[in-house]
Amino acid sequence: MSIGGLDMRGKIALLALATTPALLPVGAYAAPPPAADLRMAYEHPQIAKDNSGVTWHWVLTNRGAGEAETVVATHQVSADQKIVGISQPCTGQTNDVVCRFDAIKPGEKRTGWIKTAVARTGGMLRINAQVTWRENPSILPGIGDPSTVDASGPSGTESWGVSGTDTMAEMPEVGHPATSPG
Repeated sequence: MSIGGLDMRGKIALLALATTPALLPVGAYAAPPPAADLRMAYEHPQIAKDNSGVTWHWVLTNRGAGEAETVVATHQVSADQKIVGISQPCTGQTNDVVCRFDAIKPGEKRTGWIKTAVARTGGMLRINAQVTWRENPSILPGIGDPSTVDASGPSGTESWGVSGTDTMAEMPEVGHPATSPG
């Protein structure tokens, strides 16, 4: 299209090219912040010599590059076990054990144990865990107390993570040697 001998398409295209770079924010292509990667693992269960119970040892590791905050690990034992002991800082109730940690940095580990009594011998005993955490909360500019953030709105770069695991041990009949899957 030309007006008075001027090709307007060329001028419009030049204006568009001249303004496009100004529309992109400088940090638009910045890499996302490092992420935490929490993993719960249960070690080989220790079955009591008299087959009266099991001690479950666990290790929680941050394998990621970022720090995890507000970490909650919830362990659940099968209904045929009764919780009789737990490591600190965990608390127990019925068949659940909850362990809370303020923060776990990259490469850090937390360890603990859960001791159970068994109502009956023979059969499979189970334990599983779900771990939740918040990552990158401190990189939100201008926000003080994170508890005042509106969770229903966009959270910027803050996010929540979750992982889980499941393991079991075979409880022998009375009079048989203790075994567990390896």
